[in-house]
Amino acid sequence: MFVPFNKLRAKLDGFTLMQPFDGSDLVHVVNRIPFGARRMICSFESHIPRQFGLPSDAILTKMMLKEITSNRCRRLVGMSHFAMRTALAMHEGTPAYDVIKAKMMVQHPNVELGQKGDRLKGDDASSLVLTFVGGHFVRKGGCVAVRIAEKALEQGLPIHVNVISSLQAGESVWSDPTDPDFLKPYTDLLSLPNVTHFAGLPNAEAREIMGKSHFTLLPTFEDTFGFSAIESMAEYTPVIATNVCALPEVIYPGRNGHLLHLERDEMGEWVRPDKSERHTEAYTQIYRDTIEMLADEAVEYLKTVIGKPDILAAMRADARYTAEEMFSADVAGKRWDNLYERVSRESTQTPAVCDPVLDRSSPESPAYLFEGKPAGTR
Repeated sequence: MFVPFNKLRAKLDGFTLMQPFDGSDLVHVVNRIPFGARRMICSFESHIPRQFGLPSDAILTKMMLKEITSNRCRRLVGMSHFAMRTALAMHEGTPAYDVIKAKMMVQHPNVELGQKGDRLKGDDASSLVLTFVGGHFVRKGGCVAVRIAEKALEQGLPIHVNVISSLQAGESVWSDPTDPDFLKPYTDLLSLPNVTHFAGLPNAEAREIMGKSHFTLLPTFEDTFGFSAIESMAEYTPVIATNVCALPEVIYPGRNGHLLHLERDEMGEWVRPDKSERHTEAYTQIYRDTIEMLADEAVEYLKTVIGKPDILAAMRADARYTAEEMFSADVAGKRWDNLYERVSRESTQTPAVCDPVLDRSSPESPAYLFEGKPAGTR
């Protein structure tokens, strides 16, 4: 058990405090640093430690850094290669860099595989169902999803869009434009005849809808990973997403999904004005323009697969194959168990260093899965 300090203040999200007299020999935490742990593995989505506005010279920041550079911290596990790049860039040029890099590896998240088989087996693809899942409506790409629906109506395309979202947006979401008039034109589209909006659903129900969809949509502007993508593939459903952050590590275009194009920097993030400018009209207009661009690109792609059941059946098989080979909880569980056993035997009197063979990182792309294999091979 840990103490959730982030409930008191968001800036305190980067650490937790182990209960007194906790007898654990090894603690594995995600996105937090456990003060008081004898031996730890820390997984992270992007930055480690998570500072959330805390200055680099703050006492708490220094305490968290001391923990992850100590011998008690045995591994730093990025959820993606994007996460590892981000974390290493954060510490580049500092005394901590070499210590942090030596104990860093990549292990992608995992997911329970759906057990119902391909729900669209035998479907003729004469009309398409797309599903967007994301609480952060703007950041995750919900605006793009509803514009796809509107453009489909205008062009007479047989496309229906499900939106599963609590519609969080605006000032409270760190990357959204803050213009109070920005959101309404997009939320108004939730009433279109080819859009169904769910304000929220239990995970099992959301995955059932994903499994009955031809594609899920994740045209996100920034995402540390994009967990809905692997849940979708676990239900046989390919993903249409943007080519930013960790998503190219998940989606191989033409096989298990399709990538929409945003201009990226060397880290893999979307190139745009700094978030400190998000109150400006220029920042807001870039979002509007980019939403239109992504929606247009997605519609043009969808036109190529409407009425093409063989193409979609192959993509669905490849999506499931990706989930089985890269993201299966059963497969990942064995890797974690092996890591736990080894780390629990390591002495905290010596520096932690990843074993280049036993701590081998997850691959940077699913391309290796499909090399030399025909589409739809499982």
